[in-house]
This record gives sequence, C-alpha cells and structure tokens, in this order.
Amino acid sequence: MPMPRFRYFPVSWVVSGRTVVVVGDGEAALQKLRLLTRTEARLVLCGSAPIPALAAFVADHGIIRVAAPVSPTVLHDASLMFVATGDAEEDARLAALARTCGVPVNVVDRPHLCDFATPAIVDRAPISIAIATDGHAPVLAQMVRARIEALFEPSFGRLAALAESLRAIVLDRLPDNAARRRFWSSIFSGRTAAAALAGEDDRARVIALKTLAEAEAAPAPGGKVFLVGAGPGAADLLTLRAHRLLLEADVIVHDALVPDAVVAMGRRDATRIAVGKHKGPASETAPDVAALLVRLAREGRCVVRLTSGDPAAADQGAEAIAMLRAAGVAHEVVPGITATRDIAADHTATGDVAPAAA
Repeated sequence: MPMPRFRYFPVSWVVSGRTVVVVGDGEAALQKLRLLTRTEARLVLCGSAPIPALAAFVADHGIIRVAAPVSPTVLHDASLMFVATGDAEEDARLAALARTCGVPVNVVDRPHLCDFATPAIVDRAPISIAIATDGHAPVLAQMVRARIEALFEPSFGRLAALAESLRAIVLDRLPDNAARRRFWSSIFSGRTAAAALAGEDDRARVIALKTLAEAEAAPAPGGKVFLVGAGPGAADLLTLRAHRLLLEADVIVHDALVPDAVVAMGRRDATRIAVGKHKGPASETAPDVAALLVRLAREGRCVVRLTSGDPAAADQGAEAIAMLRAAGVAHEVVPGITATRDIAADHTATGDVAPAAA
C-alpha cells in the first residue's frame, strides 16, 4: 500500500519585516490577527466596519487599518494575505486578486481557494510546532495540539534561544557536521538544558562553552554498526530503540522490501542505501553488504542496517556479524518484534489460539 501524500507541503514562511494583509470585519479576522501578532510581520487589516473587539485589538497592537476596498496598491509589497469576509463571492474575488498580484492567499473555511493552510501551532517561541491535517480536520489538529502542549513546558523555547546565541561560534570551532550534531545533542539534555529551562541563561552558556571546548579536544569517535530489526513491517511495530537509532544514523542500509514508511522514520539528511532482499534475485550478496557496513563504519559513520524480522536470525545477519567482528568494527544487534509473535497475537485476538491452561 503506497504511503499517503500531503496536499500541503509544511514550510516556515519568512514574514519578519514584511507586510501581511488580513481582510475582514469579524471574529475570523480577529483570530488570524491574534496569531499573526506573535510574528515580526507588518500587519495590515482591510475592513470597513470591524466589530468592536477587532477594532480595539487593532488599536492596541498598532496594526495598520485600511478602510478602502482591497486593491493592487495595498498588496504591492504583501508577503501573504488572509481573507475572512465570510462572503463566498467576495472571498473568491479577493483570492483571484491576490493571485493576480502574486500574493499567496488563505481563505477562511474555503480550502478550494487557498494557496496555503494555517496549522494549529504550539507556541514556544522561537520554537513552533505546527500540526496540520491538509485542511480536512481542524478540530483534530487542535486536539493533537493540546496533547503536545502538555509535553513541553512554557520555557522550552529557551533551548532554541541558547542555540541561536552559540550557532556562529559552534560553526567556527566545529567544522565537522557530525561533531556539531553530537555537541548539540549533548547540550539539549543534562545540565546545560536544565540551566536554560530554569532561566539561568548565563550559567547555561558557560556550561555549553565548556562542553564545546571538550568537543574540540575530543578525538573523533569511531563508527559503529547497529543491526536493527524492523519487525513485521508495520511502522507502529518498530521498537522505541530502533526508532531512536534511525534518528541518530548517518547511513541507513535497508532491505529493499522494508516499507518506505519505516525507512522514512530516519533522519532526513541520512544517506539511504537499499540492498538485498529484492523480489527475485538479490542484487547484493551477503558478503557485499557486510563489506559495505565495514567500510562505512571505518569512515566514522553511525550505520543502521535495517532488516525485516530479527537481524540475528537471518543468514545475512549472522554473516555480517562475523565480518564486523573479524574487522574489529563496533556493532550491536537490536532485535525487532518477530513476525511469528505478531501472528500469534493476531490469532489470540481472533480466538484461533486456545488460552493457556490455568
């Protein structure tokens, strides 16, 4: 079954110092402006008769108000436009005008007129977490947002602020991408993170700079291979440890028949190499794959060899382990949920397997 595809591609749009136009007189326009005042955009409201709450909000936040109808002059330097008139014909006219002026437009409750969608946002500025449903279920997006809100304390954005203050010096002193990733991973946990989240910015910076000096002096770690089982193939049956390793891997060497949804759970910038277990004759032999793992590890890479089922049970896995051991390459086996166990669970659920005797 093919993976579902997005109707909207989620991006972060630069609005700092740019004009964003909102059109409308009612509650929907007010809701958009409440969200937009959390940005650094230059906000303009086009509305001839705003409701009292909207008029008060505009005055309190220094938002520019244009009472005249929307024209190309208003849109000449706009970065985005939000339309919230509630009138179907006017919404369509304004959407067409925006496109004529080359301005991406969002029309409230009319997805067929939208160039982009507004997600539900978890605000931990400068960190934002956006939840979108391709416009199909805004209420569901709000429910997901509520769950995520509970996971991150209000001060969580301090970690990103700390990273921003250190970014230039880290780029200068740690030119290697892998070394930088190890450094950032280390400061986003432990004492540095605790100090930042507690509001102790100076102390957090001191600890981070000490960690940076240690990272500069430390020798580059050797590569390691993790032989990871993907289980029966369903993404929701991947173990937590397997998922974490996929997010840490520099290279993911996977069987061609491991589902795309599982492989996609790895880091986006990780190299992906499909090997072995194609339908029909395998394009790579077990020794070829094992030799590839040895070479990648000797280059200092963190490598995940992703196979279906249990990586140690298959002949290829046993041969890879033997070659890695003979080459002196650090490696670890991370078993997956076995297909047999999964099938047994299914049979038990449907009553095909008798319960154990008491």
